[in-house]
Amino acid sequence: MAYHHGNLREALLERAADVIAEHGIEALSLRGLARDLGVSHAAPRAHFSDRKALLSALAVEGFRLCVDAMKEGADAAGPDPVARYRALGRSYVAFARANPSCFRAITHPEVQAHGDRVLAGARAAYYETLRKGVEAAQAAGWHPEVDTETLLAFSCAATMGAAQLVNDGSFDSIFEVEDAESFMDRLFDLVVLRSETTALPDLDPAAQNREADTSERNAS
Repeated sequence: MAYHHGNLREALLERAADVIAEHGIEALSLRGLARDLGVSHAAPRAHFSDRKALLSALAVEGFRLCVDAMKEGADAAGPDPVARYRALGRSYVAFARANPSCFRAITHPEVQAHGDRVLAGARAAYYETLRKGVEAAQAAGWHPEVDTETLLAFSCAATMGAAQLVNDGSFDSIFEVEDAESFMDRLFDLVVLRSETTALPDLDPAAQNREADTSERNAS
C-alpha cells in the first residue's frame, strides 16, 4: 500500500487499523506504517510522536464511531427506555464485532494509561451515553432499588465483556452457537430483561441482625 497524496494522518490511521486487524496490535509500529505507505521513516512523527499517540488517535475515532452506533441503535429500538438501554449495549457489541481494530485500540492497556485530554473526552462521552441510558431505564422502573453507579458498572462489565468474547479468536471453539448475532441477542435479553426479575437480598443491617438472631435461636 503506497501513499501518493492527500492526508497522511488519515492514511496512517487507516493503515494502522488494517495492521491491527491482520496481525494484531503488537505488530503496529510507526516505522512499519511508513514503510507500508512508502514515506520516509520520519514522516509519521509529524502527526504522531510515538505508537501510543497513534493508538490514542485511533481510539478517539473508535469512541466517536462507537457512540454514534450506540445512539443509532437506541433510536432504532423505539421510545421505551429499557429497550433503548438494551440497544445501547447490544450496539456496542455489534460495533466491536464490525470494527475489531477500533475496539482493540479502545481497550488496549497503552491507550487506557494515556492521559491525553482529547482521548479522555472521547472516553467520557461513551460513559455519559451509557449513564443517560441507565438513568432513563431506572426512571422507567428498571432496578430503581440499585444506585446508578452500580448499574453503570454492571452495564460496562456486561457490554465490554461480551464485546471481548466476540473478538476473541477462540470464541467459536469455546461456545457451541450457530449464530453469534442471535447468541448476543439472547445474552442481552438475559442481562437487561431477565435481570428485572432477580430479587436482591435485604441489605439493611438491622434486618440482617434480626435474621442472624433468629437463626441462632433456631439452632438452640
